[in-house]
Amino acid sequence: MNTIQTQSTAASAPVTAANAQTDTKQMSSDFMKMLVAQMQYQDPTKPVDSAQMTSQLAQISTVDGINKLNDTMNALASSLQGNVTSQAANMIGRDVLVPGSNISLTQGQAKFGVQLPTAADVVNVSIVNDAGKTVKVLSMGSQAAGNLPISWNGTDANGQSVPNGNYTFQVAATLNGQAVRAVPLERVGVTSVMNTADGVSLSLTNNKSILATGVQQIL
Repeated sequence: MNTIQTQSTAASAPVTAANAQTDTKQMSSDFMKMLVAQMQYQDPTKPVDSAQMTSQLAQISTVDGINKLNDTMNALASSLQGNVTSQAANMIGRDVLVPGSNISLTQGQAKFGVQLPTAADVVNVSIVNDAGKTVKVLSMGSQAAGNLPISWNGTDANGQSVPNGNYTFQVAATLNGQAVRAVPLERVGVTSVMNTADGVSLSLTNNKSILATGVQQIL
């Protein structure tokens, strides 16, 4: 009877978190074996509680359902990751706008941008050379919230052409006299795409990398 009592106790034990990590098919098989043994050797004056058995079967079914749901979600995540990687690959060889304040003036032309979280009634962009001197201030006037592409023709405040090379820029934006926290956007090229633990990452021509979600505009 001790053996039978042990089987009965095991059959009536609730499914724990540790049990949930085991193979649900094996759990169901073991449960049915114990249930049959319990029915065979149960005390006729104390029959098995049917409600308790139903609860235990429901727990096993729930665990099985959760495992299947996890498998489905993992498969969906892998599929979506593959789609994102494929789409990101189309950016290889193209230029993008990403957070940064560097300007590369080439053949008297440069493109960059500004991201405005809110509308601004005054937006001024100061272009600074490597000596720290402001060579040009671009007055952009009133602008709506969002990404603002900017082009510079490589001339200074006097209309004279400046040397090609690397510059930086600063943004001052206000709305009704209050500062707007504008984000400078620099133009860089995409050289490769790779999957990382955080998502799809882009390798850039400035020897940096950024998640694909950080790209503000594709040029």
